[in-house]
Amino acid sequence: MDKKHDRPTLGIIVKYFLLQLPGMAAFALILILVRPWMEFPAYLAWALLGIWVGKDIILFPVLWRFYDPSQHTDRFRMIGRKGVALTRLNPDGYVSVKGERWQATICEGQSSIEQGREICVEAVNGLKLTVRLCAKQ
Repeated sequence: MDKKHDRPTLGIIVKYFLLQLPGMAAFALILILVRPWMEFPAYLAWALLGIWVGKDIILFPVLWRFYDPSQHTDRFRMIGRKGVALTRLNPDGYVSVKGERWQATICEGQSSIEQGREICVEAVNGLKLTVRLCAKQ
């Protein structure tokens, strides 16, 4: 059972900063290569690198949740979600699920689905959904 964290764990902190290292290294390399041509002092290069690192530190409280897989356990789960047919599905068309437009096809054995009808997602095949008409409740 996944547990959502209110605060970042040590693993999330390490993951975040390790993923920032390539960008920091590339920026430092650019500063080293450009410094002789631009003729700016070493303290300015160190200050710019410090600003780069500071940016990552300042953004961490906003971004850490995206590095924690337990925060959004159902973000990609589509099966069972309800939506609306944007076009007539006979057998293919477009639907809206959670405000996103998806290409869809109807389940085998179902007749066409008219525009505006409520649909339920049965399967996901790449970027195409297989849907059925939702039962009236």
